[in-house]
Amino acid sequence: MSRSRRPPRLPGDAASFDDLDPREQARVREQWASRMDALVAELNFAAEFEAAGESYSEADEDGNLIIHEPRA
Repeated sequence: MSRSRRPPRLPGDAASFDDLDPREQARVREQWASRMDALVAELNFAAEFEAAGESYSEADEDGNLIIHEPRA
């Protein structure tokens, strides 16, 4: 997946999102949401923290704090 920070092109001659009709806006929102889902799925903060030797914390399904210490 491309990590370009440029937004997707708008259809037709639209200069901005607001220039699109509601159906086209819905299509663009769907494309943006799909792109964001794919980018979020690629995130792996645990691996990044571990690679950097940093600890990190998270909450389990019951809301309890879990601290992950870096591996030696």
